[in-house]
Amino acid sequence: MKTPRARLTWLYTITTGAILLLVITAFLPYTVRDRKKSQLEQFQVIWNSLSSRFMASGALTHQYLAQTEADHQLVIHIMENGVPFLYRGSWKPDTDRQTLIQRARDEADSQGVFMDRAPVSSSILFSSLMTIEGDQNDRYYAMVLAVSTKNGSKSLCALSLIPPVAQSLGETIAFFCFLAVFGMAGLWLVSWRFVGWSLKPVEESQQKQARFIAAASHELRSPLSVLKSAISALSSDPDEKDTLLPLIDSECVRMSRLVDDMLFLASADAKSWSLHMEKVDMDTLLIDLYESFLPVCREHEITLRLELPQLALPSVAGDPQRIRQLLLILLDNARTYTPQNRSIYISAQTNVSKKLLTVQVADEGQGIPDNIKPYIFDRFYQADRSRTDKQHFGLGLSIARELAQLHEGTIRVLDREGGGTCFIVSFPVSG
Repeated sequence: MKTPRARLTWLYTITTGAILLLVITAFLPYTVRDRKKSQLEQFQVIWNSLSSRFMASGALTHQYLAQTEADHQLVIHIMENGVPFLYRGSWKPDTDRQTLIQRARDEADSQGVFMDRAPVSSSILFSSLMTIEGDQNDRYYAMVLAVSTKNGSKSLCALSLIPPVAQSLGETIAFFCFLAVFGMAGLWLVSWRFVGWSLKPVEESQQKQARFIAAASHELRSPLSVLKSAISALSSDPDEKDTLLPLIDSECVRMSRLVDDMLFLASADAKSWSLHMEKVDMDTLLIDLYESFLPVCREHEITLRLELPQLALPSVAGDPQRIRQLLLILLDNARTYTPQNRSIYISAQTNVSKKLLTVQVADEGQGIPDNIKPYIFDRFYQADRSRTDKQHFGLGLSIARELAQLHEGTIRVLDREGGGTCFIVSFPVSG
């Protein structure tokens, strides 16, 4: 079975090739016309050269006649005082030479140009351009010249073979076929690379979606199993409700959080998430955030420090609830990896030149290895797979990145000097 890439490649190649073929087909009539014009012009040039030499020299050698006929597929006939020049020709046309010459003479006679007598009305007479038909579907351009001389007259007749259209276009058609073959091959290669490049985001999206579904299914399976077991135990022993009901409630809350996180990411992917934008006073937001998270840190015997510049921070255009959610994710992540009796730092500063406000959340934890940093914002990614904390699903940092991007900001992670991790979030300053 052909892959989508192969099918699309052949579709693009065949479609583009068909267009190219139509262009070539449309171009052929113009090529035929130009070729005929070129043949006529070539005959006229040869005739002018031949007739000029004939009138100037008075006689043409056998060698010259043979070479000229062979080079241009001509039939040349010369007469002096009605007597033919003894020359048999250097090549054999499809129709008998004498038959062709006689037909050209007959046509010239009808125009008043006679090869066997001197001109009467003028010393030189030229026939018009004539087309002579042969007996084998061969055709020739022809002209006749009659000149008066002191001793009587002399005359010249020249016929030039007109190649059939197919023959005259043989080289052109062969060239077009050559171009078509290599053009199709080139189109196929270009289409293959172009389709591969075009499908890469789709394939990556499908892979991410598959991984997301697999990870979500895995995360949901755990609380569902706990709920199923608890309900079964409760059915068997109703007296255990005081123990089992809190467990059921805890797992329901956990599932609700997971579903909310997944719905948020799905909305972000679909570009359907809307923010309630307003001017956010970052000093107030960071102080409130510090005060609300301080009890959590104290419970885990962690010191929380807030460091703000003396000058008021500029406002940021954004949704205060979503900015708060972003920073809470970073604080909760820092709390998870910070040992007891260590500190978490919240700080902010303004980059005037770039018109950015940056907020840093740093911890004194174990840090993140460099080989893991590129993946920590991936969905369901957990640096510590052995961690048993059921409140984390590996979606927090993914949501933090989406929230930063929704505010036209950025988020990045660095090693903290002295050990630990530092997350830096940048927001555009409100005008």
